[in-house]
Amino acid sequence: MKKLFKAISIIAVIALLTGVLAVSLVACDGKKADLRFAAPDGTPALAMLRLASQKQKLGDKTVEYEVVSPNNIATEMASGKADIVIMPVNAGAMQIVTKGVDYKLISIAVEGSLYLVGHKDPVDGKIPAITLDDIKGKRIACIGKDGVPGIVFRYVMGQNGITIVTDEAKKDALDENEVFVEYVADGSVAAQRYNGGQVDFIVVGEPAATAQKANQANDLNAEMNMQTEYANANGTQGVDNYPQAGLFVKTSLTEDAQLMKALFEALDDNEDWIEANPDKVTDEAKKIGSTSNFPKPAIPRCALDLGDLDADDVNEILAFLKNVAPSVKWDEGKDKLFALGLAD
Repeated sequence: MKKLFKAISIIAVIALLTGVLAVSLVACDGKKADLRFAAPDGTPALAMLRLASQKQKLGDKTVEYEVVSPNNIATEMASGKADIVIMPVNAGAMQIVTKGVDYKLISIAVEGSLYLVGHKDPVDGKIPAITLDDIKGKRIACIGKDGVPGIVFRYVMGQNGITIVTDEAKKDALDENEVFVEYVADGSVAAQRYNGGQVDFIVVGEPAATAQKANQANDLNAEMNMQTEYANANGTQGVDNYPQAGLFVKTSLTEDAQLMKALFEALDDNEDWIEANPDKVTDEAKKIGSTSNFPKPAIPRCALDLGDLDADDVNEILAFLKNVAPSVKWDEGKDKLFALGLAD
């Protein structure tokens, strides 16, 4: 019995040492990737979905892909940690033009995909859209105070003469052209505020808008398309949407034609796969560390747009930046901000 115990112990020790050796070999043999590609969780992460899940190389470059918290995405560019990064267009553009970080905006990864969601009773068997008159004097939970959702919402309200009130003490005594706005962390918190009766409407992006309308735990059934309202409020001819998330790369990378071509080919293949496999997107997103749920009907409304920039795109982006940050000299920073035609 003692001999048997001793034999088992020896085998266990050998197995343990073998395991440690195997782990050590993996760690020692592992090489740092040539490039880092980061994107915030949610719709922007879809822009690199298959690249990350398949661990794709770009040309002859190995790539580390990571989905990060939206709260931390700005530091990826500010610190130079990411070589390729998807982040709110306004935030990335501000870092380049006002702080001089050495990146270029090369693509609108995600166009506007923001909705104001609430409840309306049917009219002739159909649910009508929410109008600006519906929200006046009401309470609203809005995501992204300092990101694109918050600034687009404030811009639309301002252009329509609606004053935003954030003082809790005044939320139950609003004037006719006022709305009370509570800024929240994400769509799930906004829904909780709605279900708890603290607000009348929520402003969320996709895929949260579709997910919350499908959620049987609440009665959210109607929406206002914030892209349409932005187009109505915007005075620039030919600009009917706004850029939500941009694809930024370090300036030195834009000079590598092989890398840029490989990147845009991979982005295009990724978009084709998502379009062809909308029912598989959520499972694929989990593989890369995303916590978001992407209902099939939400996929087209996520508004992926992964082509390289042209002159029309530049006009749309500049119009948006001038609308939301008019004090910045965007025209003077234009050459510093953009890199065009890199997919060729």
